[in-house]
Amino acid sequence: MKKRLLTVLLLVCLAGTAGAQELHYGIKADLNMFKLDGAGIKSNYTLGGRLGVYAEYDFSKKWGLQPELLFSQVAPKRGDDFSAKYIHTSNDNANKTIKLSYITLPLLLRYNVNKLITVNAGPQYSFLFYDNENLLTYDRNAFKRSDFGVAAGATLTFDILHVYARYVLGLTNVNDIDDRYQWKTRQAQIGIGVNIK
Repeated sequence: MKKRLLTVLLLVCLAGTAGAQELHYGIKADLNMFKLDGAGIKSNYTLGGRLGVYAEYDFSKKWGLQPELLFSQVAPKRGDDFSAKYIHTSNDNANKTIKLSYITLPLLLRYNVNKLITVNAGPQYSFLFYDNENLLTYDRNAFKRSDFGVAAGATLTFDILHVYARYVLGLTNVNDIDDRYQWKTRQAQIGIGVNIK
């Protein structure tokens, strides 16, 4: 399903290349409310941030594509029941706060409602390149490196300034401890972007 969705988006982009109107790119930053749902994890939103670059490629008056490359940091919390859930592998002296750093690649389809409002939706892939957690004994990793999700939101455009809100639903089980429990990510973002071109 993941490959099919990406293939469809790429075909839409390629199909519209001949009628391309505009290409813009810029920098963006947002506040990221991050939640990790699953056994042994506190199921509440924690505040993080994201910073990166984006491109906007409109291949018609209404439709376009918006790829992004983002760096994000999040900090979910270990639940009080973690040791009970993962009794044979858990580190009883583990830190309460888990620090995760991702490189994130959203590939969003754009629909321009008018000059002010744009609706965005599409797949998002995140790669965990750094984690500061000691949840397990013998320095084993608790988190999988890849997280695939679906993002949707809206953008308000004021000349070169963009203000946006977005929600990301994680589809991947990022629990790398065992198969008994699933951990899935949820993210709500609000931010700004500035066109460089």
